[in-house]
Amino acid sequence: MAKKGEARVLITLACSECKERNYTSEKNK
Repeated sequence: MAKKGEARVLITLACSECKERNYTSEKNK
């Protein structure tokens, strides 16, 4: 298993990616 810190970084990266996608999709509405 990955270290807690590493997992947190991966999760944060995925989150920011999601937020960016949601932001652009909301703009297109």
